[in-house]
Amino acid sequence: MPSTISESIKNFFFPEQSDYNYSRRDTPMEGLAVAYERISNLANQIEAHAAGAPYPHIRRTLHDIAVDKFESAKNIRALIEKPGEKPQVPAGEPKTGINHWERLNLDLQDQIALDDFLFTLELKAGETPEIAKILRELRTSQRPHRQILANLIAVADPQANQT
Repeated sequence: MPSTISESIKNFFFPEQSDYNYSRRDTPMEGLAVAYERISNLANQIEAHAAGAPYPHIRRTLHDIAVDKFESAKNIRALIEKPGEKPQVPAGEPKTGINHWERLNLDLQDQIALDDFLFTLELKAGETPEIAKILRELRTSQRPHRQILANLIAVADPQANQT
């Protein structure tokens, strides 16, 4: 058990680098397409984790975060489809953890990666003020999720056999 906790703490403070190379995105619209995919995947993951949450209030909180993310993804999809682009359907299975605490940590790590990605996209889209504004609003709407997940982790017991 100690190796699991130390591994989780290590992953929390030193998350693996993402396999996405954000700097390779040529246009802001390509960046938005990746943002759509990342937000949709994280929404699906958090919704799956909500189903396995040990307490109803945590289940509701995670579900609310997922709903916000689904709404953001829907808005991005509408923006992408305006110029005739078709966003890629998000693929992949949600990440799983051995218990509730570990799943929350995975969600927080992915949220941090998403926040960093959106910030990078916003900086890169500076030459296109309309898209930069959209990205700033998107990043602002995602900001509370990070704090909520951190608060849920703070009260979760990493040694409990919560499912």
